[in-house]
Amino acid sequence: MFPIKFEKQRRLILLFSLLIMTACQKVKNEDSQRIISDNYSIIVPSDFERTNNLNGLSKVQFQIKEEDLYFIVLEEPKKGFENAIRLKLHNSTADLTGYFKVVTNHFKEITKNFELNDFGRTKIDYCNAYLFSMSGIELENNKSVFYRFGIIEDNENYYQIMSWTNIKNKQKLIGKMDKIIHSFELR
Repeated sequence: MFPIKFEKQRRLILLFSLLIMTACQKVKNEDSQRIISDNYSIIVPSDFERTNNLNGLSKVQFQIKEEDLYFIVLEEPKKGFENAIRLKLHNSTADLTGYFKVVTNHFKEITKNFELNDFGRTKIDYCNAYLFSMSGIELENNKSVFYRFGIIEDNENYYQIMSWTNIKNKQKLIGKMDKIIHSFELR
């Protein structure tokens, strides 16, 4: 009798485990969605809402107004950046490091008390990337802001994944910002 009872227990445990895994998978899928663009995809938590008024050049824009949290993805062909360097529109090199310098110099110009930190070179979806933070006071509206940024390159393009919030929300939201940046995948 013991072997039969043990077999029933084992089947119940297996069934229970499968139910838990299925339930967890459903919760995980409901908590986020993969947004697919022409050249890349990115995972967006379900509490974000899509918008189109953050940046006229970005096709992917999301926000959580209640948390004062926003992010966009910008895509720029490498050829366009190389042409801008050749035409002396930027004083930089035509590579990922030069692109990083152009982006951060732009923010130095529009932000007072500018700080660049948490800077590092990394890989995101097997692509070379820079991951960094910036903070300061926006000159346009005198608001203290914290940016978490990823700049990624593939063979044809540079991608900027920019997320931002009020500086006081930095510690609470930086994990959510990083998760979005690291979800980037080429198609």
